[in-house]
Amino acid sequence: MNIGILTFHCAYNFGSSLQTYALKTYLTNAGHDVQVIDYRSPDFDNYKIFRGPSPKTLASDVMFLPRNLKRRQSFQAFWKTHLNLTRRTYQGKNAYAALSNDLGCFDAVICGSDQIWNLDCTRGPLPPFFLACVPDNVRKISYAPSLSHPRFDEKNFTTTDKRNIAQWLDRFDAISVRELSVSQQFQQLTSKNMIETLDPTLLLNINDYRRIQSPRLPNGLRKGRYIFAYTLWPNADMNHYIDAFAQKYGLTIVYYSKRKHPYSSPSINVWGIGPEDFLALIDGAYSVISNSFHATVFSIFYNTPFITFGTEKSSSRMKTLLSNLDLPQQHLLPTNFKGDTDQEPFTSTLDYDKLDALRNTSQTFLAKALN
Repeated sequence: MNIGILTFHCAYNFGSSLQTYALKTYLTNAGHDVQVIDYRSPDFDNYKIFRGPSPKTLASDVMFLPRNLKRRQSFQAFWKTHLNLTRRTYQGKNAYAALSNDLGCFDAVICGSDQIWNLDCTRGPLPPFFLACVPDNVRKISYAPSLSHPRFDEKNFTTTDKRNIAQWLDRFDAISVRELSVSQQFQQLTSKNMIETLDPTLLLNINDYRRIQSPRLPNGLRKGRYIFAYTLWPNADMNHYIDAFAQKYGLTIVYYSKRKHPYSSPSINVWGIGPEDFLALIDGAYSVISNSFHATVFSIFYNTPFITFGTEKSSSRMKTLLSNLDLPQQHLLPTNFKGDTDQEPFTSTLDYDKLDALRNTSQTFLAKALN
């Protein structure tokens, strides 16, 4: 079957790139011809090297130009090597019309995973991520998009938005989401049944990731002698915890940030690395301290000790992940955690029988949806 995938593939974000790789790889391994549709939503403008005319913004862009160029090169090389993008890029005011004209070449189009249905993230619903541009004769499937939290801001989920989403959902042949716990906002808009499926990264095995990870650690790092601190959202208590933990065990802090963090412990900023290095850093870390869903997923896969700081945006996803895999909720720190270093990262053995059972549900969903 000829399948197209519409998702957040082009964010300079490790999780976005790796979840796209995972779904494309899984479907390819199942015998399908798969392309990632190179649709770049308005948010892609955030990744411009030069973002605007203001003197302050221009000065910042010039200051960070070498590292931002490296970052862009790292991600775009990953997309080119691993994602099998469509030849045409769909971007700007004519993107929707072009998608509507071109997507009839597919037998099926799948939207997801990632937060394409998080309306606070996309600032309202984006029609391509609800497959509104896909012709009637093409199968329309959602695979594990995340709504992320249980209630959207009213300005991003208006009466008109609800009416449009209801119409779009009713055109789907099969609908799955990543967390049923927050899906009621959409379920109430359609009679189509929604089921919960795994994030695509969990459909693959560890060897699928070792095959693409960097063969060596960046910056001359030594395996087991550093903390990988991956902070998607700034958190002063988290930074204090990371610093105290590094001092306690004499570890280097490896972090990923556009701006330098004032850690008192030895630290290395790896801004500019790509997804292959991200995997290698998790594999080689003494421990991973993050507030990232996908850093948590790969810490579990690589059997690396980890602890995750909850956020208002991500806690539901983290809880669902740990609960589904029967892993201790103590890996997830509450949003009001104040940095007590007595609670340390730890390893929990992944129950592969449990994971296989969850995979079976997701695999069955995809097989039936594509049949």
